[in-house]
Amino acid sequence: MYSSALFGITLALYCAGTVLYLWNVVSKSGGMGRAASATVFAGLIVQTVGIAARGFEQHRMPVMNLFESLNFVAWALIAIYLLMERRYRITALGAFVGLLAFLTIFCGSVVPKDVSASLLPALKSRWSTVHVVTSLISWASFALAFGAAIGYMLQERLLKAKRITAIQRHLPSLDAMDHIAYKMVALGFPMLTLGVITGSLWAQTAWGKYWQWDSKETWSLITWLVYAAYLHVRIVRGWRGKWSNRLLVVGFACVLVTYLGVNFLPYGLHRYNW
Repeated sequence: MYSSALFGITLALYCAGTVLYLWNVVSKSGGMGRAASATVFAGLIVQTVGIAARGFEQHRMPVMNLFESLNFVAWALIAIYLLMERRYRITALGAFVGLLAFLTIFCGSVVPKDVSASLLPALKSRWSTVHVVTSLISWASFALAFGAAIGYMLQERLLKAKRITAIQRHLPSLDAMDHIAYKMVALGFPMLTLGVITGSLWAQTAWGKYWQWDSKETWSLITWLVYAAYLHVRIVRGWRGKWSNRLLVVGFACVLVTYLGVNFLPYGLHRYNW
């Protein structure tokens, strides 16, 4: 398919961009940031065309199986990151984001790509596309928040050890990392909330109940509560830095369980088109 070739080109561009971002971080000059950003942006354009082509081929929004959702998550990761990079003039997280996007698309390339010609009636609900898209965007945002939290912890450790390295010089300050993490959660949390609400409306039309405590529903609620706790302790309690960033690590672990982990269970209402 035409879209498959485009996803292959995207994979190559994201790989090249990741290498350039890494080079930018470890080199003394750090002059490869623009080339890395341009390469990844080119990959984003190609991937956007690929997703559009896939949708045209399938006559629907291409987010209905694992292959498609992984590609969409990678697209959202790169799109949100490039906007953040332009806003804050920070390229140090590019290596993490590029690598994560590359691995996400690569994993998607080895799973079944076909979707049943006649999707299950539950997937034809008017709420299904909104639910899936908002949920995937929220998870991409939380992945970026996780990357910023890891960057914070790495920078903090290097500063405490008083080790001045090329990596330490190119990493943003602790305050910048903490701010970026907060902004990513501020984006992802409303999207997750919308995803949960539209998911409930979808469940009502598909199964006759707004909530059935399905494994993915339950873990979505757990994930929502973790990020709600993060916003509470950061905004209301004023907790910043180490402890709030640890909550982001826990939250992203919950995201992985929600998105991928529960699909390995032998039961559940959300087992569509693995």
